[in-house]
Amino acid sequence: MINYREHHSIDIEKYNNCVQRNAQKIPYALSWYLDSVCEQWDCLVLNDYDAVWPLPFRRKLGIKYFYRPFAIQQLGVFSKQTLSEDQIMAFQQKISENCRFADVYLNENQVVNPLSYKWEVKEQTNLVLKLKRSYQDVYKGFNSNLKRKLKKHQQTNFDLFESDGPKVLIDLFNENKGQELKLSSEYYRSLEKAMFQLLHRGLAKVFTIYGGPNQLLAGVFFIEYQGRSIFLFSALSPMGKDLDAMTYLINEYLIYNSERLEELDFEGSQQPGLARFYASFGAEARHYNYLKYNNLPWPISLLK
Repeated sequence: MINYREHHSIDIEKYNNCVQRNAQKIPYALSWYLDSVCEQWDCLVLNDYDAVWPLPFRRKLGIKYFYRPFAIQQLGVFSKQTLSEDQIMAFQQKISENCRFADVYLNENQVVNPLSYKWEVKEQTNLVLKLKRSYQDVYKGFNSNLKRKLKKHQQTNFDLFESDGPKVLIDLFNENKGQELKLSSEYYRSLEKAMFQLLHRGLAKVFTIYGGPNQLLAGVFFIEYQGRSIFLFSALSPMGKDLDAMTYLINEYLIYNSERLEELDFEGSQQPGLARFYASFGAEARHYNYLKYNNLPWPISLLK
């Protein structure tokens, strides 16, 4: 039986235990991570926490809706064992019983179908590099253009650091790409809070590249959870872009970690240029679903 649990009635210990036993190995659904990136979330629970579906929500014009918070790529159902198609369908039905609108992204293990014209399902692409092997073996999978770039880097004086904090990356991003994207202050607050939580729990690393004294070129925040490394956030200066510092940084990370970790999850991207860049390291496409449910009254339904 699937029940809708408001946040105050969730057994957090049982909930986290279920999330940690999910085959997907992603931390986004852990209670403390959700607490960092969204103000409110409830949950669907199968039986005695055999499966859970965390549901961040907001209200607008008095209407409750489910959404994907910043710093989360995938959520959906997390389960101790593989669920049947009927069980997944039952979860979907519970979604529709508890909101008028849902705009959520599911994990790789969750296959859903439109239950009526009110549902929309679209396939999304993720790029993941298999590791747990020698760097030399990983290097063989790099494309020829990437290998040429790395040979050029042998003549470049880069300095690699693992001691910078999240704010260094966020400031670099905001000074460059952030000006173009005009992201809200809420985005940066949520992101920084999640980063500090991950570092405090020993589940993340910050890699930065400098091209000289105090000349920050690039940085990446990597989540490391149950053998899966996730490319959560990156920043690049104009000079770093010209020098192709991000290529150097990711390669150095792989040199240090390719045998220790099981895979590097690049978190997408839906942007063709970034997708080609991640694929140049030998990353392979994996798919997950975007799910939208729209039962809003007319004419609000047209706006969404």
